[in-house]
Amino acid sequence: MSSFGVDGFGTVRTVTVDVYTSAHRISGTIQTRFNRVTEILNQLTGSHLAVEQAAISDHADPSGTISAPSALVTVDEILVMIVAGLDSQSSQEMRVPKRPARAQLALPPLRVTGTIHVAMGSRPIDGLLNVPDRFMAMTDATLSSGAYPELERSASVLALRRDRAHVLLVADDEHPDQLLTEVRADAETLEG
Repeated sequence: MSSFGVDGFGTVRTVTVDVYTSAHRISGTIQTRFNRVTEILNQLTGSHLAVEQAAISDHADPSGTISAPSALVTVDEILVMIVAGLDSQSSQEMRVPKRPARAQLALPPLRVTGTIHVAMGSRPIDGLLNVPDRFMAMTDATLSSGAYPELERSASVLALRRDRAHVLLVADDEHPDQLLTEVRADAETLEG
C-alpha cells in the first residue's frame, strides 16, 4: 500500500539499494513506486530515506558493519545511490531529447565517472548546473575513492547529488576525450 492507496498511482515494489554519504555506506531495501533511481530521491516528500534490512558500514572501518531492521538516512547527506534492477529509461511520453556527455564529479570522499545526459542544444556543464533537481542520473558509472579504495564499483545507473560536487569535469560528446576546459583553451588559442 502506498500513500496513493492500494495500487493507486503506481505499484509499490521493494528494491535493493546502496546509499553513500560522506562517511557511511547503507545497504538494504526500500519501498518505491518509481522506476528511475533519480525519481526515488527527487520525489521523496520527507527529509529521510527509510532503508529496511539495513547494513551500515563506516568508510573508515568497513569491517565494523552493523545491521538494523530499519535505518533513516538524511536525504541532505546522500551523495550517491545505486538501485539494483532499475533501468535509466524514461517513459516515451515524458522524454526530453537528450545527448550523452562524459563527466567526472568529485563528491568527497567519492569520485564518480560516467555518462550524464543533457538536453539537446545545451552545453554539457549546463546539464549539471542548471537543473532544478538535487539528484541527477549518471549511466555507465564508476564509483571510486582515493581514501577508501574498497568502495570502488561500477553501476549501469546511479543517482548523484550534483550540488554537493566540489569539482566538475565534463567532456563534450563531439570531442569525448577532451575536457571542457581544454576545449575552451583550444578555442582561445584559435582566436588569439
